[in-house]
Amino acid sequence: MKNKKLIILIASIVLLCLGIVLINQIASAAKTHTNNQVQHSGISSMGMQSQGASPAATPGAPLYFPHQGSAPTGQKAVLPAPTVAPTKGSQPSPTAVPTPPSTPSATPTHPPQPTPSPSPQSGGSTPYRYFAAGTSVSAIQAGASALSKQQVKLLIEKEVDGSWSVIQKDLGFSTKEKAYAFFLGMSSRESTLNAGLETGSGPAHSYGALQAAETAYADANPNYLPETDVPEMTQFSFVPQNFYDPGISIYMGIRHLIHYSKQAKAAGYTGTEWLRHSLIGYNTGFVTGASESWLVQYSDEIGALAGWYLSNGHLYDTQFTYTGASDVDRSQPWGWY
Repeated sequence: MKNKKLIILIASIVLLCLGIVLINQIASAAKTHTNNQVQHSGISSMGMQSQGASPAATPGAPLYFPHQGSAPTGQKAVLPAPTVAPTKGSQPSPTAVPTPPSTPSATPTHPPQPTPSPSPQSGGSTPYRYFAAGTSVSAIQAGASALSKQQVKLLIEKEVDGSWSVIQKDLGFSTKEKAYAFFLGMSSRESTLNAGLETGSGPAHSYGALQAAETAYADANPNYLPETDVPEMTQFSFVPQNFYDPGISIYMGIRHLIHYSKQAKAAGYTGTEWLRHSLIGYNTGFVTGASESWLVQYSDEIGALAGWYLSNGHLYDTQFTYTGASDVDRSQPWGWY
């Protein structure tokens, strides 16, 4: 009986030990299962981050970017989207930016042109030159052609002022205004107030508003008859810088006409016939021998054009007339003289 109790006690102890071992095994298995779940959850979260999922910002709060500094409390930093370099062929074509039109240069094509004004000139040759000495011939020619009709008017009147005493004596004008009108009429007949007009060749080679010919100049051609009978006025040499200067060409045109006025006076002409034959000499080289028809077409046309400028008050403005103009009164071409 005693042995039976001892056996039951030992069996109970063994069962208790087995129970303890079993409990420990169950607890260990449960702990291992929990750890595996946590690790699996972490792996899944990392997978979502690697796939580009962005954490949601607090509703209603502005997004925050790391370049602005530390994220304020309650806001999560949102990384800017990376710039993906486009592959070749997918790049957009650059937009052409139109080039604004260039502003015209302040540098003129031609040299600056002084605006002539009817003011007295001093003696000597320099005051009669329009462009400065040393200006290139091409610049002089371009500048002369660019002069407006009004500028040519004023330049003619300036040259008349500069030689007024000899003009009054050898052409017989009673006032400067009549002399202005006469040379404006002459310029209208010869060039329509074009200071850059060049025509003819040889002795007929002429230039400027009054179409002064080569023969008016000194040293032009030894075969030309000399014009040394106007000592009151300078006879410029025939060189391009003189011939093409618009001021000198007008001055030499006036001198050339006075040369023929002396011849017409010596031939016995007086009054308006004196002017008519002086002009014919300027045009043909001879104060006598021209037909009456040509005197009317050339000399009397100049007288009528001069009357238009004087009678209509167009001595200084932009208005001008021309050969054959219908509004010019030709009934008394020299009535104003």
